[in-house]
Amino acid sequence: MAESDRRNEDDRAERTIRALETGTLSVLFLALVVIGLAQIGFRNFAGMALPWADGAMRAIVLWLAMLGGVVATGRLRHIRIDLVERWLPPGGVVWLRRGVFGATSLVCLALTWTSLDIVSLEYEFQAIAFLNVPNWVVQVIVPIGFGMMAARFMAWAFAPPKGEVLPVSTREPSE
Repeated sequence: MAESDRRNEDDRAERTIRALETGTLSVLFLALVVIGLAQIGFRNFAGMALPWADGAMRAIVLWLAMLGGVVATGRLRHIRIDLVERWLPPGGVVWLRRGVFGATSLVCLALTWTSLDIVSLEYEFQAIAFLNVPNWVVQVIVPIGFGMMAARFMAWAFAPPKGEVLPVSTREPSE
């Protein structure tokens, strides 16, 4: 009974996280569309533009890209090249993917560290992206996103995800 309760709580937590991810991406995308359409409307019909709209749209695109990347990796929908996997037995695929997940985690950690340096420089300069929003606030999603991806890939290196991604043999069954 306790095991099924824990599974139900895990399923509920996963559904909640997915709903938050989807909701956040939807709100950002809707904001991007609304600001873009307003900008077009103001330029075409009023002969003026919203001075902050271009900066806001650039910021939203950055946030959409990073959050989309985090969501894609979390759902194992990121870009993968499985050139070698088709010739390996399922056990070999598991170990290959563990190594790839570990290496990918290290790359994401390096990107996290580098982007933290960039954000700290932007914090020192105190440049404004749009309205009164500093550049560093817009860019802080980059180290957060890469950090989340690094943590997820490192966890998968030690405990690979179950299901459709591990292990899969793409070889034709022998008859």
